[in-house]
Amino acid sequence: MTTAPTWWRTSWVEDDRAKEWVMKARDRAAPLVVEAGSVADPAPVVPHRVASAADGMFGNFMLAWLEPTTVPRQVRHLPDGAFFLQLLRRAYAPVLRRRPELAVLLEDDSRLEMSLTNDVLQIQLRPLAEGYSMIRHHSLMLFCAALWLDEPRRSQWLDLYDELVDQVDSLPGGRPSLARVADVEAACFAAFVDLAPRTLDPADAADLLDSPDRLSDVLAYQVFAGAAIGLLWREYRALPPSQRPAWLARQLSHGYVQPDYLEKNWTDQQ
Repeated sequence: MTTAPTWWRTSWVEDDRAKEWVMKARDRAAPLVVEAGSVADPAPVVPHRVASAADGMFGNFMLAWLEPTTVPRQVRHLPDGAFFLQLLRRAYAPVLRRRPELAVLLEDDSRLEMSLTNDVLQIQLRPLAEGYSMIRHHSLMLFCAALWLDEPRRSQWLDLYDELVDQVDSLPGGRPSLARVADVEAACFAAFVDLAPRTLDPADAADLLDSPDRLSDVLAYQVFAGAAIGLLWREYRALPPSQRPAWLARQLSHGYVQPDYLEKNWTDQQ
């Protein structure tokens, strides 16, 4: 019998915790949905835990996803997030070497909470007809989820995302072009489909995580996605506190629906 790695199935998403997170997110999202205007599509939302990662969209690669066709709408999630956290640990390794105190963020359930709470907001917004980027557009959902965390995790996650901007900027050749970002996103989701079966068995999953070449696009995607959140955080924190609610409302009602959302942030700061 193959021995499972020590981290395997160590981050369970308990039903009571999932319900608590979704209820919190419904309360926090409600005023934002109102501010989203014509983009808004408010509805009741509940969590739904699938039986295993084999029932997920991409095995253990994606912890939570939307199911908008049910009544009430569902944020579906895996029963465990340990593989996902190990994946992020590898993607964020350069930051964690500089800032080892931030490794604690991948040892508790704060990132699991964000996986569910960001979807509570997204499932109440009308989807873009085309051109939705899981790096650029989805960064706004995850940014809101980070703002909703309790301290000290809120500040720590925002600090980590800020560090990820610097990690991206330190890549050979500097910050990659938007064309490169789009290519990585497409390649990452192709890898999700191809490699999802290898995330289900403990030995296969551990071997995959120790194969950075096979995961190169997945790891780059996670870094780019985190850096996009960091860019939003830099813009938000530069504003006087009194202006931040109006800024967030504009992001939801006008910016988020644009196919080029966040492109200016990415290119202006190169």
